[in-house]
Amino acid sequence: MPRRTKAHISRQNMTTPAGRKAVLTEVIDLIDQWLEASLKGEVGVLSYTEPKELQQQLALQIPKEGQPEEILKEVKRYLSHAVRTAHPQYLNQLFGGFNLPAFVGEILTAATNTSMYTYEVAPAATLMEMAIVEKMLAYTGWNSGTGAMMTGGSNTNMVAMLLARNSIFKGAKMEGISGLPHLAVLVSERAHFSMLKAANTIGIGQNAVVKVALDENGRMRREGLEAAMEHCLANGMMPFMVCSTAGTTETGSFDAIDEAAAFAKKHQMWHHVDGSWGASLLLGSRSQSLFKGLEQADSFSWNPHKLMNIPLICSVLLVRREGIMREEIQSHDADYIYHDNDTSAYDMGPASLQCGRRVDALKLWLAWKYYGDEGYGKRIDHLLDLAEYATDRIANDDRLELMFPTQSLNVNFRFAVPEGLDADAFNEAVRYDLIRSGSGMVNYCRLEKGLSIRLILLNPDLRKEDLDQFFERFIEAAEKHLFRLQVAGAKAS
Repeated sequence: MPRRTKAHISRQNMTTPAGRKAVLTEVIDLIDQWLEASLKGEVGVLSYTEPKELQQQLALQIPKEGQPEEILKEVKRYLSHAVRTAHPQYLNQLFGGFNLPAFVGEILTAATNTSMYTYEVAPAATLMEMAIVEKMLAYTGWNSGTGAMMTGGSNTNMVAMLLARNSIFKGAKMEGISGLPHLAVLVSERAHFSMLKAANTIGIGQNAVVKVALDENGRMRREGLEAAMEHCLANGMMPFMVCSTAGTTETGSFDAIDEAAAFAKKHQMWHHVDGSWGASLLLGSRSQSLFKGLEQADSFSWNPHKLMNIPLICSVLLVRREGIMREEIQSHDADYIYHDNDTSAYDMGPASLQCGRRVDALKLWLAWKYYGDEGYGKRIDHLLDLAEYATDRIANDDRLELMFPTQSLNVNFRFAVPEGLDADAFNEAVRYDLIRSGSGMVNYCRLEKGLSIRLILLNPDLRKEDLDQFFERFIEAAEKHLFRLQVAGAKAS
């Protein structure tokens, strides 16, 4: 089909079948061109623009009169400023890559535009979500269980904390927390910040989150938990939940889940495992040992929008006790939606804090169908190989310094600066130099040894050559920055 121009796009012809098809064809063509350039790395990861300048370029003001003829221009403009998260030099956050069957599912989800509260309005999606939950439960080692898709790892962690509170303190759902003891939740020092938000949301306060000291590999162990328990009891606090992290955001470390499980059982606490980042490592052929003890957990967060490369958002909370989500979440004053009929047992809304909820099951179901268990296992194993390769690459280059022993798919390193320079400020500056140039995007975190560049490996289409290119660009940017500092120092002296 010949390319349409804005002269062919108007309010009238966009409402006709031919006009709608022309717009959709043009938009898909633009997306495909953008993706192709991203996947091949033919362009920069982004075209960096300062906020004030970008505000002007985007023409963000909403007009009084509609401008349908501008839609394709705005699509092009948006794509030109979007970060290319499928790019082989995008190594920045805990999402990325491109997954074609999942992308198809995303298009279908938007086109059909339904909500997940009842079987009546989402029959196929409801059954798909139930099938996905059942599939994931098979990896936990539980004999039974339940689950639901939610709006991200933060939400799954919050709902897990809510279930823990209501399960242990039976009147909390209806009466609130005013009569409860001074509650506490035990988490690792590197637990996700969503645990603090969760404590705030369920009314126990952020100070109720007690952080547990870690071992040399960033793991929460039984000794640390026992010390944290003593601290809580000495300060009049009553821990009711312990949260293990299966893949910390900074170092990719896995807490000793089995030790936390034994501790939780001893003290009659709820044990939640936050696998938002690392849960998909269950699919690999050599990483299941990281989850020893998961079969004893009470709940488990799993985010397929990370290691399974599903478009955001795709997140699941799994709970070992069947029926608990309906018991502790549902209300009984919505008969205008929920009707007592032969399909009401399939309604997912009563087990969700949301009313309207987007269909996130279809994209994951299509992708898992496409790759299968074996295909996803190979993708995970490939990423683990890349993590080993990157770690060895750093160890064998005197210009680089490994900042933490690699635990899974996070590789922490920095440029080794000459004595007298501030290594933290230097490496942070180099990171921003890469972003401004568009040549790469990688993030950083702060560890005990200082600021660390945090290389995230989750795009299964990455090759060793892509990592070589990243390190070459990073070192080149570092050496240029070092030269500028030396020139400035010489001028100053």
